[in-house]
Amino acid sequence: RSSMPDRVVQSLPPGTKSTSVRSSFEFFPEVPRIPPGKTMHINHSDIDTYFHPLIQCHWHVGRVRAATHDVEILTLDKLFRFKNFKTTLKFFNELAEISLNENHHAHYACDYSRIYVSVYTHAAYCNTQAESGQWISELVPGLTLRDVRFAIRAERLHQKYLANGLAITPVPFENERLQDWSIERLKLRYPPRQPGVMHGATDRA
Repeated sequence: RSSMPDRVVQSLPPGTKSTSVRSSFEFFPEVPRIPPGKTMHINHSDIDTYFHPLIQCHWHVGRVRAATHDVEILTLDKLFRFKNFKTTLKFFNELAEISLNENHHAHYACDYSRIYVSVYTHAAYCNTQAESGQWISELVPGLTLRDVRFAIRAERLHQKYLANGLAITPVPFENERLQDWSIERLKLRYPPRQPGVMHGATDRA
């Protein structure tokens, strides 16, 4: 991203339904294991397990303008804010260490006291059911557990900065509607598996 957004979102589609996402969280999930083999898209159950707690911490869903196979590409985003540039730079360097350790790199925009993070997986696979009924994997960028792992580790790091009085919690513009819209987009993009659904999420044991 080339510039820092002044507001996370300026408008949302009319008729956005409430999903009762609260501004605080009661628990935070463990970092999920990296699944063996191909990096698959998240599935429907991951929304409640991982994305609800992250959205309660003011992460939100974004979108990449370009689409693949006419499929919407979602991102996981957050604006972090700090009290001075030295702290901002320190947090950025620690985020970079997380990226190196995870071998997974987000998009960043940084200024004096803010870092905007946007992450999704370029080399992600999702399942498509062919006319024969056979399920095949296709390469389609999107959200995976690699993004979840990065976001949880970044959020845990941010919580340490908050506890030490070094960070500020910026409430996104139209926060409640943004939370509801984020959950709605996730549920539309990753519905429960149905026969014949194009680019549906995979099931995991």
